[in-house]
Amino acid sequence: MRAEVTFIMHKLFFSFIGLILRTKRNYRLKGIRRFTPLFFGIYLSVFFFLSGCEGVISVVPVGDGGGDSVVSASDANVNDNAEASVDGGSGETDANLDAGVGFDAEPALDSGTQVDSSTQEVVPPLGGSSGGSGGGVYPSGETVNASGVSIVLIVPSSYNHSQPNRLMIVYSGTEGDVQMAENLRNVAPMAGLEDVIFAVLDGVAYNGDGAAGATVLDYLRSNYNISNDETFLLSESAGTTAGLLLGLDLRQSYFAAYWANDVNASASPKLDASELGFAPWGNSGPGGNFTAADAIVDGMSLAGYRLPADAPYSGAGSSVHGSPEQFIEALQFFDGKSRQ
Repeated sequence: MRAEVTFIMHKLFFSFIGLILRTKRNYRLKGIRRFTPLFFGIYLSVFFFLSGCEGVISVVPVGDGGGDSVVSASDANVNDNAEASVDGGSGETDANLDAGVGFDAEPALDSGTQVDSSTQEVVPPLGGSSGGSGGGVYPSGETVNASGVSIVLIVPSSYNHSQPNRLMIVYSGTEGDVQMAENLRNVAPMAGLEDVIFAVLDGVAYNGDGAAGATVLDYLRSNYNISNDETFLLSESAGTTAGLLLGLDLRQSYFAAYWANDVNASASPKLDASELGFAPWGNSGPGGNFTAADAIVDGMSLAGYRLPADAPYSGAGSSVHGSPEQFIEALQFFDGKSRQ
C-alpha cells in the first residue's frame, strides 16, 4: 500500500511540474503557479510520512532477500565444515509475508535453570510415547493428507512401532515442502537424524498458521509411536511466524527443542520452564536478520530455555539468508536433545 501511494504522489508531482512549465505558453495556467510552494510542501510531507511508516508496516525486517537454500547430497561433506551448493532459483523472498508475532514474555527464569518436574503435570507426560499405530513407511518422502493439512512425510525404513521414535515438525521456506524434504533427506545422516520422522509443511501455504502444525502433530502421534521427550520443531524463513506460534505458544510443552532458522519475525515463549515442568532447548539462525534472532533468543533465555554457547548462531552462513552452512548447523543442533 505504501509503495502504491508513493508512486501516485510522484506521478501527481511531476504532472504538476509539467503544468507549471507550460504556463509560459498558456496565459490561462499562470494563476496556478502561485500554488507551487503549497503543493511541493504537501508532497514532501506525505513522502517523508510514508517513509517513516516502514517500521510500522513491517514489524521485523526480512533478511537479505535471498532465496532459500537447496542442499545437494553430492556437495555436502559429512563434517562440521560441510558446504553445500545454493540454487539461485527464482530469488523469491518473504517480503510480502507477515513479519511479526506479538507474544508477551512471561515471568522469567535464568537460562539453564534446573526445574523440579516431580510436582508438575507435564503435557505430554515426561518419558514414554504416544503409542500411535497404523502409519506407513515413506523413506523417500510422500505427500500425505494429515487431517486436512498437506505435508510431505518422511518415515525411515528403520521405523519401529514397538518403541518410541523421534519426530521433527518442519515449516519450509519459500523453497516449498518438496524441496525442504529433499534437503532433510540429504543432511539428516550427517546430523545424526537418520532415524527421525520428518513432517514438512509448506511455509508459504501455511504462513502464520501454527494451528496447522498442531493438527499435524496430533495426526502423527495417533498414527505413529512418537517419543514424548524427543519431538522437535524447525521453522525456516517463510515458515517463521507459524513456527513461533506453534512452538512458543500453541504446543510449547510438546517440543524438546526448537530452532528458528532464517528468521523474519520474533516472539517470546508463552510459558517459562517452571510452568512447563521442564526446560526446552532453543536457538535461532539469523540468516542476516540479527535483530529478530537476538529477540527470539533473549525471550527463550528469560523463559529458562537451555541454549548452546553460540546463541543466536553466529558461525558460517549466519549473515546470509538461505545459507546451507547455517541449515546444516540447525539440523546438527537437535541430535541428543530431550525434554529430560
